[in-house]
Formats: sequence, structure tokens, C-alpha cells
Amino acid sequence: IKGVDLYFKNKNNWQYLNTGRPEGIKNESSLIDNMSIEMREFKIFLLLYDGISNIEVGIDSKSIIEKPIRNGNKPIIFYGTSITQGGCASRPGMAHTNIISRKLNIDCINFGFSGNGRMEQSIAKLISDLDPLFYVIECMPNMINAENITNKTIPLVNTIRDKNPETPIILVENFISEPSVLDKKGKEWIEKMNRALKNEYEKMIENGYNNLFYVNSKNATGNDHEATVDGVHFTDLGFLRYADFLIDRFDEFKLINKN
Repeated sequence: IKGVDLYFKNKNNWQYLNTGRPEGIKNESSLIDNMSIEMREFKIFLLLYDGISNIEVGIDSKSIIEKPIRNGNKPIIFYGTSITQGGCASRPGMAHTNIISRKLNIDCINFGFSGNGRMEQSIAKLISDLDPLFYVIECMPNMINAENITNKTIPLVNTIRDKNPETPIILVENFISEPSVLDKKGKEWIEKMNRALKNEYEKMIENGYNNLFYVNSKNATGNDHEATVDGVHFTDLGFLRYADFLIDRFDEFKLINKN
């Protein structure tokens, strides 16, 4: 979750090349060399859990660098917790938002906040100023209790809808954590939280909200229980599976055409 990942477009698919690994406050890495001479498109994924003040890209003195042609697609906005932020991917390109971005060729804007992402109005106002293809709300793991969900879900949607009345919004329920398979109290807590979210979703549907979607998280990372590092946060395998799971839901909701 530190460093930068370099990808290049190979026959219209994004292919991983290398990672620049940080060793201090200032870092310099040679990520690729000895290439054949031709124009290529590259993508750099930045650090998931650290910020940067400056980044420079060096090329051979006889090479040229240009901006790629934008495809015109609106971005997808994700708002959520440490999982959304990318914990615990092995490298930046393996966060599910970045996997989805590569697979769909659509920019994904990541508002994932470790230890937070609790349907805050401050973030709702911030993301409502943007003009995305749709919003994905993944706040459930940090919502603490059902009362918070009941009090915050509809206000969150309303704040977004004030400026984006027709933009689709997807609500993703919480995952059953691995310990909760045997921990009855933990499982009951998660199920109670999910019922609260579903109730708020159904209230909005009954009151005429449109372009609002609900995602049941069952089997979101497979059913072999091998997709997390700690029972909650995803491994690279978990992120890959979750990305494919969400892409299928986006296609099911007719928000994209994955083919």
C-alpha cells in the first residue's frame, strides 16, 4: 500500500510492469528500461496510505511524453472505509477501485478513509460537487451501530441528490467477517446493521427515489474464506474477487456494459 505502480496498455488491456518502492522521504526508481522504440500509454497508481507532495517522470532524452486522449467517460466515485482505501493490498494497483478502473477503462475516484468513512455530511457535500457516472457507498464496516445507519443513510443520499438528482447511487451492505462465522454475537451485529441499511433503502424506494441500488454482499469475495488478511481486510485475491463482483453488479444494474 506504499510505493507507486506502473502499468502500460497492451492490446487495449492494462498490464502491470513494476513498483517503485519507497526507502525514505525522497525516492527515485527506474521502473522500466531497454524497451523497443514505439509510442505507449502508461498509467501510474499512487500510494494508497501515504501522500505525496511532488512526482516527476523521467524519460530518455530522445523520447517524448504526451497527454493521452481522454475517453470521455465520467468517473465512478467510491466513498468508504479502510477497505475502500486499499487496506490491505500488497501494492497500489491491487485496490479494488484501481482494478475496476483498469478493467472498465473508467477513472475511479477513491474517498476511502481508514478508521472513518461513516457517512459524514462533510464528505457527502464534497462528493456532491463532482459529476460522476455513479456513486458507490461502502461505509458499512465503520458505521458502529444500526442507529447511526438509520440516522445517516437518507441524509447522505439527500445531500448527494441535492446537486445530482439523477445520478445513480449504490449502497453496499457490510460483509460477514470471517470470525462471525462462529461468533454469534458478531454475526448478529453485522446482520442488524445490514437490516438497518436495507430498511433505509426500502424507505427511499417507497418514497419515489430513483436510480438507487442495493448490493447484498454475500459471496462478494468468494465462498472459500481465503480472501482476507485478518478476517476483515482484503488480500489481493479478495480485492480481485470483490472488483469482479462489483462489476457484475454494475452490469446487472445497467450502469455499465462490461462487454
